[in-house]
Amino acid sequence: MPCNTRVLYILIFLAISTLSSYASAMYWPWPLNGKVVNQSSLPVAVWDGEHGIYTLPAHSFSPKTLDVDHLYSGLNGRWCKIGPLKVQIDFKGNIDQCECWVDNAGDACNSRAVVAEVRSTPAPKVVQAAQPASIPAS
Repeated sequence: MPCNTRVLYILIFLAISTLSSYASAMYWPWPLNGKVVNQSSLPVAVWDGEHGIYTLPAHSFSPKTLDVDHLYSGLNGRWCKIGPLKVQIDFKGNIDQCECWVDNAGDACNSRAVVAEVRSTPAPKVVQAAQPASIPAS
């Protein structure tokens, strides 16, 4: 087998292996992953499919290696579904650019709920009783 063909097979194998690992973990690589920018003075509870629930410290942001899926709001007791967006929490604790609100971490958006809660819904405050910061190690 010629060297170029062998190299091509190796590259195809590596590409398929990488894609299958992303699919099995339900992880979107940067820049398609969900990102949280916490500009408030309080930590916030977040959830992703690989690490479960953890907290993001005050005045920080989620690393590129994490695909944050949901952000908890203590005001309405619901989770903000993030999707492939950047969600910001301002210094007052308001959540900006929420795709939709769901009852449980890991829930998908319901299209009827999205239409009913058009993005003009007032942004809730950040949870006041968040746990100490614990970003998962990459």
